Amino acid sequence: MISETLKANTKILHDRVEAHFNSQRIFDGRFSVVDYRNLIRYNYLFLLRFEDAVFSAITPKNAQQLNLEKRRKLASIKKDMEVLNIEESATLTPVEIRNEAEAFGILYVMEGSTLGGNVIAKQLSKHPDFQDLSFSYFRCYGENTGSFWKNFKQILDQEITVERHQDCISGAEKAYQFLLSLSV
Repeated sequence: MISETLKANTKILHDRVEAHFNSQRIFDGRFSVVDYRNLIRYNYLFLLRFEDAVFSAITPKNAQQLNLEKRRKLASIKKDMEVLNIEESATLTPVEIRNEAEAFGILYVMEGSTLGGNVIAKQLSKHPDFQDLSFSYFRCYGENTGSFWKNFKQILDQEITVERHQDCISGAEKAYQFLLSLSV
């Protein structure tokens, strides 16, 4: 199954992104509001660069099965940016996506960050500096986070055949490399 292959083949990049964004500080109580603002800004830049291009590369059939329009996150992250007084950036050039398999690889990173975002929001909300924040982006699916992830993995595994695995992996790598290119 491609979901397991993606997880195994991108683990090093995933771990590098977590280290790059000081994720360990979230769990040891040292993550500051400045760290959080940076994390929101970088996720915004990621979505700005990839969301429209990825969604456009998914076939209508798969978009319907994924309930893709409910997976848009730019509006949610903009709410957090407004609360945190983060200015929106100029439009980034959208990424060129070669095919649907590559789009699925990028979407794997997007959806995985939402799954992890639930954990981040839960952890940070325990800290006094974060108690007044709504975490709109990290809680964008609410109680449906688990079912959205399960649905995504099901469609991913169903649609990405072995012949398309490398394109899918390349998409995930492209997403992680972009995140690593952002300055912390």
